[in-house]
Amino acid sequence: MYKIILVALLLSLPQYANSQQVDPTKPFGAVAAASTNSSKKSITLVLQSVIKNNNNKKAIINGQVLNVGDKYKGFALIAINANGVVLDSPQGRMELSLFSSVIANSQ
Repeated sequence: MYKIILVALLLSLPQYANSQQVDPTKPFGAVAAASTNSSKKSITLVLQSVIKNNNNKKAIINGQVLNVGDKYKGFALIAINANGVVLDSPQGRMELSLFSSVIANSQ
């Protein structure tokens, strides 16, 4: 009886290990995210990547490719630099950084 249970546990171990894998493209395990609370719902913004090609810069936030001036969920992208972005909204400015989980709000 114990042998059957042990075999079943050993057979399910590879499936558990595969489900725990980390995305290899994720930058050093850090993700910048910001949550904002509105009266109806919470919005989470995750800066996933900054792309620079010559003088053209783009940011990927929540899977959306954005240029300076674009709007996403009520936030206007006003600046892109090598390590992060600056967003503007009616609640104030917000900075998302690629390599830090610390979010600075400036008003």
